[in-house]
Amino acid sequence: MTGPMTGDAVARFLEEIGVETDRIASREPEEVYRLRTGTLENRAGSYGQYFGTWDIAHGMLRDFAFYSVYPILRLARREPASPLAMLCDEFFEPYTNYLGYSGFPMLERLGLSLREVLRVANAASADKCLSAYVIYVNRLYSWAYHYFPWELGENFRYPGLPGPDGAGDEVAGAPLDFDGPSIRLIWEELGISVRAVLAASLNPELVEDFMRAVPFTILQQHPMVTGESIFAWGAPIASTAPVRVREEIRLAPKGRLRFSQRTGQKLVIQYGPTTETILAPVLGAIVREDVGVLDNVGRAVWANTYTKKKPIFLRVEQL
Repeated sequence: MTGPMTGDAVARFLEEIGVETDRIASREPEEVYRLRTGTLENRAGSYGQYFGTWDIAHGMLRDFAFYSVYPILRLARREPASPLAMLCDEFFEPYTNYLGYSGFPMLERLGLSLREVLRVANAASADKCLSAYVIYVNRLYSWAYHYFPWELGENFRYPGLPGPDGAGDEVAGAPLDFDGPSIRLIWEELGISVRAVLAASLNPELVEDFMRAVPFTILQQHPMVTGESIFAWGAPIASTAPVRVREEIRLAPKGRLRFSQRTGQKLVIQYGPTTETILAPVLGAIVREDVGVLDNVGRAVWANTYTKKKPIFLRVEQL
């Protein structure tokens, strides 16, 4: 069913979610601030504590973004749009209800609006609205991850394993030379930039989707479990492009660029050894002349994500 009223609803939704997504592009969302500082008006939590609320909301927001909203988008692009509203009704409710209670009322309200729009929108409009929600939720989680108290990990260390001072060792892997589009990665807060070439011959559709979003700026962070790589969630795309070439992370070379559609439209840069065995899509590589400065970037981002919590942004531009 389509018509003027449907078009108005789609336009209103896209305008509202666009405003909210832009609002949280370069500064901490009010929702994240209130949750992490214990200033939620409803004081969600048991016996006066809010860490349990923070922990559950942080994990649920991640799962909602990566394992509900994005899979629905993938299904929508493979199947007719008619079941979308039913899928969202089934997947959204436990997430948006709890997250709304735990300090994310805008996420809940936009989720409810999206579900209503999807009941009447045509396939093209539904894709636009769902894609916009994917981008918004990924960006929201990026800030939640940034401010989570990862420094608590100092109380839970494996005996005998080094900290970040040993970062930057060379790792084995495939050659770094590609012949696709060239980009520049810029960390203004660190005074560092590097050049990279994308693997258009390996994953042409993924590279095409990525380049359509360039230029963009996103929040830079460090993983807590993978090893010596850095990532940035929430690139302003919602790619479901086919991925032809994946690579086991622990075997990838220093300087590898990856792009994970399934886990937050996430740009990843490897700067040293990693331990994870998961296969990840190959996006490209830092040029050989610039690989050496990645050690400084990796250590600075680790310290920032782990304890300092000062926003560091990654700017991606085409060369």
